[in-house]
Amino acid sequence: MSEELLKVENLRVQFGAFPALSDVTFDLMPGETLGLVGESGSGKSTLARAILRLLPITSGQVHFQGENLLSLRAAALRRCRRDLQIVFQDPLASLNPRMSVADALAEPLKIYEPALPARARESRIAEMLERVGLAADVARRYPHEFSGGQCQRIGIARAMMLRPKLLICDEPVSSLDVSIQGQIVNLLADLQRELGTAMLFISHNLAVVRHLSHRVLVIYRGRLVELAGCDALFAAPAHPYTRALLAAVPHPSGTPPDQVLTTSEDPGTAPANSGGCAFHARCAHARPACLLGVPSLEEVAARHFAACHRRREVVYP
Repeated sequence: MSEELLKVENLRVQFGAFPALSDVTFDLMPGETLGLVGESGSGKSTLARAILRLLPITSGQVHFQGENLLSLRAAALRRCRRDLQIVFQDPLASLNPRMSVADALAEPLKIYEPALPARARESRIAEMLERVGLAADVARRYPHEFSGGQCQRIGIARAMMLRPKLLICDEPVSSLDVSIQGQIVNLLADLQRELGTAMLFISHNLAVVRHLSHRVLVIYRGRLVELAGCDALFAAPAHPYTRALLAAVPHPSGTPPDQVLTTSEDPGTAPANSGGCAFHARCAHARPACLLGVPSLEEVAARHFAACHRRREVVYP
């Protein structure tokens, strides 16, 4: 745990004049689960795809096991991809409808272990299907014959066939029934414990993030606003946006949430801000000084970082 598996530095992704990600910096340790939360449009999926070089990166660095992925040529990047896998949000759309389950799971083995005999390949496929809770005899069936939860299990099986060192889960349970979500989350947790795979877990569901994650990243309009250990972040969030996310979760007691947002703005109408804090238009604690510069992530407690100009002035109840 002394050396980072993944290190992202000052990552910036821009689509035309729109900055989708700005100066994103964080690290991920071997075997660790890092939760990534934020509302829709905040840049979570863009960050996942940028790390995997599935879209163009404007500037910054992404180091995986000490190598800068952005400087690798095609052949070297292809070799590296066996240790970098992703589980997508839509389980059915992520599977090729013309490929059987066996073909889909065999593809990574054919690419990265071409010398593996056919019988051994079939044995590996059967073993992985059983590991994700599916019978081995489903291998000859096609994606349209399965439910959403079953398709997601197949997607997870495909991603784990090569025992990757990093698995990126891009909202893997958001499209599933609530009764199925817990099964998939527990499956991912079991696989991680068994194989030691690190995970970047993206989700809107804060309860799921809290259950799975060791640390949590909070992103708002393409900028990281808070990073802390899971327990510390949920117990004492240091950024007003994080407090707003936690306050939005329904409470069994029916207690109304804290007033952490202004009522004059919403995510869709907040004005673009090029110089100050991106959250100032929605923040109940904002002052004119918040527009003077972009706040940087600074340590507010042990291994707890927040990007807020007023982090040392505002005392939350």
